[in-house]
Amino acid sequence: MDNKEMEMKAREHDMTAIDAEGAEEVVQAAAEGAVSGYKKIENAVVDGYKKIENGVVEGYKKIETGVVEGFEKVTDKCVEKLFAKEGESVEDAKKRLSGDN
Repeated sequence: MDNKEMEMKAREHDMTAIDAEGAEEVVQAAAEGAVSGYKKIENAVVDGYKKIENGVVEGYKKIETGVVEGFEKVTDKCVEKLFAKEGESVEDAKKRLSGDN
């Protein structure tokens, strides 16, 4: 009996024509197919989560960089307008104010 015949008998739920060894082969093939299918699903889900994770991390880094750069611009302007002496650079004023001369 070839595989097609075994498949037809199994679909008809007439397992009497399949011997024990044939039935074991059918069960083994079904189990391997199920495991293979689950592995494909698992890999797809993991890949999807990794893409989401990378997108979130990249988005966070862009926001973080923007916030830090914006804060630095604001602090530099404040130091320039409020604390720098005439002719003093912002960096020099920051050093003077922090005590790192």
